[in-house]
Amino acid sequence: MIKISTISIAGGALVLAAGAGLYMQTSAAAPAVEISELTPVAEVAVSVLDALPADAEGPADLSQDRVELASITLMSSDATDLPKIMTADADFPITPILAAASSDDLMVDRVTETPSVVQDCPVDMVGETRAAAMVSVVLTAPCQPNARVVFQHSGLKFSTTTDEAGRVEVEIPALSENALFLAMMDDGNGAGVEMAVDTLAFYDRSVVQWHGESGLAIHALEYGATYDSAGHVWSGAPRDPGVAARGEGGFVTRLGDTGVDGADMADVYTFPTGTAKSQGDVAVSVEVAVTDLNCGREVAADVIEVSEGIASEMARLDVTVPGCDAVGDYLLLKNLVSDLKIAAR
Repeated sequence: MIKISTISIAGGALVLAAGAGLYMQTSAAAPAVEISELTPVAEVAVSVLDALPADAEGPADLSQDRVELASITLMSSDATDLPKIMTADADFPITPILAAASSDDLMVDRVTETPSVVQDCPVDMVGETRAAAMVSVVLTAPCQPNARVVFQHSGLKFSTTTDEAGRVEVEIPALSENALFLAMMDDGNGAGVEMAVDTLAFYDRSVVQWHGESGLAIHALEYGATYDSAGHVWSGAPRDPGVAARGEGGFVTRLGDTGVDGADMADVYTFPTGTAKSQGDVAVSVEVAVTDLNCGREVAADVIEVSEGIASEMARLDVTVPGCDAVGDYLLLKNLVSDLKIAAR
């Protein structure tokens, strides 16, 4: 049974918290190449701050028991130069709590100068469950055409815009069985919808999210697949959720609008662990494409994983991308997301 309820929200700001520091640099120029032609030239261990609660009250605890090791590989067609890695501690901004109110506590009660504007132009949101534990969310804000909207759900965050009618529809992978979806407009008005997603327990999900032009992407190689083969699943070959609903394989959902200045973006890889028809391994990784927009700059990534209907605490990482002489290369970030071992059902 699906339970649906809506709420209205006002005020608040949504920000992406950064994580542990990592610095990488290279000294050799490298031509642009296809992923399938890349050769790992170095793999080293780096510190990744893990298991930080999204509602942390202050600076992160950087004690040794909160740090796990991950490895990172620079992928290049030129294996003559190896990257040099340094790590550094960093403080994290406090993540604000998004204020939510019931329908009895709308802003119209507090606005005396223009109450008719609030009454005539409400922000509303409805949701509907779809295959593979996806939820279709529709936001309507008739007085805010072509306006920026930030969606948030169980730590997941991405931004997009309404159309000329003030409407936006997006399919979001549920990260919790009792799923609350919130949307915030730039003027502080917003709406929310809460839904029950009972099928989530059949799927594993890996979430990587970032801010701006980071070059980040999540990649899955299913059942021993190689790059650019049929089993290579990423935003460039995302597949349809119906594939997962039938137990045939996974799919990637890219969330966010790159046309929004400084957009919040996310990749979500979903695999039907509970209903898979074949057994084997799925290798899941995060990669950073070195581009003219991110070369030599620091990019931040947040990682969330969902298994058996339970979401992990958020892991956070900062990466300094190699200089612009490495445009066309890729950084392969291993162990940020877990590989999957699938038993056929």
